[in-house]
Amino acid sequence: MHPIRAVSIVVVAASLLLMPRAPMAQAGHDAADVDHAVEMFNRGDQAGALGLVENVLAHSPEDQNALMRAAQFNFRMRNADVARGRLERLVKLTGNFYSAWELMVQVTQTQGDLVRRNEAIARLKIAINTAIDLDIRQRGDFIRDRIPSNRGDVLAIDYFTRGGSDFTRYQFYLGDPRTNPDKGLLLRTDESTTENWSQTALLPPEKQLFHLDMVDPAPAGGNSVAVYQFYVGEPSYDVVRAKVMEILRGDARPLSGEPGSLQGIVPR
Repeated sequence: MHPIRAVSIVVVAASLLLMPRAPMAQAGHDAADVDHAVEMFNRGDQAGALGLVENVLAHSPEDQNALMRAAQFNFRMRNADVARGRLERLVKLTGNFYSAWELMVQVTQTQGDLVRRNEAIARLKIAINTAIDLDIRQRGDFIRDRIPSNRGDVLAIDYFTRGGSDFTRYQFYLGDPRTNPDKGLLLRTDESTTENWSQTALLPPEKQLFHLDMVDPAPAGGNSVAVYQFYVGEPSYDVVRAKVMEILRGDARPLSGEPGSLQGIVPR
């Protein structure tokens, strides 16, 4: 009888050692599926990619990578409500997840939920300030808006840490603004223009002048600049965005210069 009991103990111990391997194997398989979904999405198979990550979430509903990708895919496919649902679940699980809060800002902007958008911006800045990753902790900007157009998405970047006499506050660009920080629609200020206006009654001494410019490469070299709006003091993002949307729809004309490359690329 004793040998049989010894064998049974060995069998039980072996099974206990093997038990954790199934979830680990599943997690590895899920990660591979999510990576494959990203490749599919980038190749243009959006529906297939979304189906793959949703399949991962069906059996692993708290998989953070799958939740993030599902939110990204849905948002790019113009399913903002579904994207937000995935993000709300994700931020409950992760707390200060920089990428999740950055996307939440964009999604809630699209939905017109400005209260939640502002909450997301505040949480995003907390995520930046408390990040372990040094690259994230040193960020001084974030993508806060994605506007669909006939030629792709116009991305808006918020340079929230900038200040002084000469700087760009917001930039709207067809593609990634970081690849061309001085092109597109720019809300900016400069000491020279502020000084010129301060000599008139148009600008109080304590105010700074901002202007919304469209900057494109000029055919002969240098830049072509069209000025669309002046602002006494720094305007809010929503005020600037309203003017930008007029320009993108072709409903605004520059105060000086010729209409630039982003004029009229969004359907009315």
